[in-house]
Amino acid sequence: MYTHIVSFKVKEGEGITFVELQKFEELTEAKPAGLDHFHIFKDRNEKNKFFLVEYWNSKKDKDAMEASEEFQHFQELRKLVIEEKYETYECDVVI
Repeated sequence: MYTHIVSFKVKEGEGITFVELQKFEELTEAKPAGLDHFHIFKDRNEKNKFFLVEYWNSKKDKDAMEASEEFQHFQELRKLVIEEKYETYECDVVI
């Protein structure tokens, strides 16, 4: 299993909007092929910092989803609440 982790700095006062956008996307769009599940974490130490952790069957599945028009549209919406993207990690689940 492939794990994709991204951290975001969300604009002041937009934390709830960021989480709601992610939830709305999950509820209204078909689940992308290969996506097992995802979690959103809020950093306890740094204000307005969130982590999106996605669990995929493979990196190929994640890349195919990111190439879709639907994802590109969602990215444009999410840019309205994101101040900056921090880091991206790619991992393989061992246990």
